[in-house]
Amino acid sequence: VTKYREMALQPECDIAIEDIVNEAIVIDDKSAVELILDDLEQPKVVKNKIREEFENILKLLDFNNQGTDIFRQWYIDGRLYYHIMIDETKPREGIKELRKIDPRKIKKIREKKYEVDPRTRMRIEKGYTEYYTYFPNGIKSGIQQSAIKISKDSICHTTSGLMDPANKLVLGYLHKAIKPLNQLRVLEDATVIYRLARAPERRIFY
Repeated sequence: VTKYREMALQPECDIAIEDIVNEAIVIDDKSAVELILDDLEQPKVVKNKIREEFENILKLLDFNNQGTDIFRQWYIDGRLYYHIMIDETKPREGIKELRKIDPRKIKKIREKKYEVDPRTRMRIEKGYTEYYTYFPNGIKSGIQQSAIKISKDSICHTTSGLMDPANKLVLGYLHKAIKPLNQLRVLEDATVIYRLARAPERRIFY
């Protein structure tokens, strides 16, 4: 993610990202996004409830004003994480706030659950337990650090859908631009060195 954000600072890459964002998110008199439930086989009452909650989510995100920034961040990072905040004393009132989380500070954990067979005394796999761990200072390998455990239902996240060949790591849409951008930087550096080497020598006379 840090690599993608560094790439987005390059002027040529930033211009390309701006063009993509402007084409993807168009905000005019109507909302930039809408929910279509024509193929959902549910009663009209249920569909109306879904639409009402969808509108509430857009208001919590302030999507009409922040939509382009949200899409840009998702496009660059390749993922978005939000912490769903509710009032534990009044859970039926629904979502109160959506807090954005830096993807470099949160990690999804999947632990296998085992049970001991009373007859054979062997451990038998019984599904998974999933949760998130939040590292306030960022995820750093090889360093013992404190983390906060968060339930799976409290985190909403979306990814680019692109995976590495091993199908283990989520990639961003800027991943394919790493090599061309590195070549551009090398070419620019070589051009500067070439011009300095070919510059006419200045002679100073006293």
